[in-house]
Amino acid sequence: MTKQPPVDGYCEQCGFNYDTGDLQGTVTLLVRQAADCSMALTKAAAGPDTNVVRLRPEPEVWSAIEYACHVRDVLEVQRFRVAQCLAEDRPVYAPMDRTGRVKQEKYETQDPMEVAAALVRNAKDFGAAARVLTPPQLGKLGLYNYPVRMPRTLGWVIRHTAHEIQHHRHDIITILAKLEPPIIPKPKPVEVDEVAQGEAADGTHHEGAESPADDTQPEATDGTDSPRPAD
Repeated sequence: MTKQPPVDGYCEQCGFNYDTGDLQGTVTLLVRQAADCSMALTKAAAGPDTNVVRLRPEPEVWSAIEYACHVRDVLEVQRFRVAQCLAEDRPVYAPMDRTGRVKQEKYETQDPMEVAAALVRNAKDFGAAARVLTPPQLGKLGLYNYPVRMPRTLGWVIRHTAHEIQHHRHDIITILAKLEPPIIPKPKPVEVDEVAQGEAADGTHHEGAESPADDTQPEATDGTDSPRPAD
């Protein structure tokens, strides 16, 4: 399994950088990438195999819908934390219990269309709350629990939320790209006896005609190297 993503600096796995971008740009990116997560989920769920969104590429790696449910809930929890930080002096944020939520909320059985809609709605609500924060408010401290218990500014909370969305967008798209069946099926190879039947039907025969290449051998597949969830 891959290591947990960083919570400061540059993330090599998804390309997010905590040290670049202003507040408005960060929030705009967050909302746009949340929409990407939603679109990827609904497109896959409407495809040939609706259950592809529920498949785990590895036993310990979440499925696309589990990641999408996590993103949806992260956005809601982080919006509450913004409100808590504005209302309290040095608040202590309760742990999200991301692992427990997967089983308690039965992420794998949830309706992908409802999850996708809620994800976009929560992103817009979080964005609306974050955009109006002033510099003094962004500097307020709260006690954060991940990855270690330590004070974090509200500005960091906004950036960390944006990292969550970008990182899990990468997870969702990568997993679906490897698991989702192709929309256009591979052309069926023409068998030799089918060619002979066609020639008999039209009275033609091509001397020295070669048999079509046999491309029916199964292709090798590999597992996903999708990162673990990062909250």
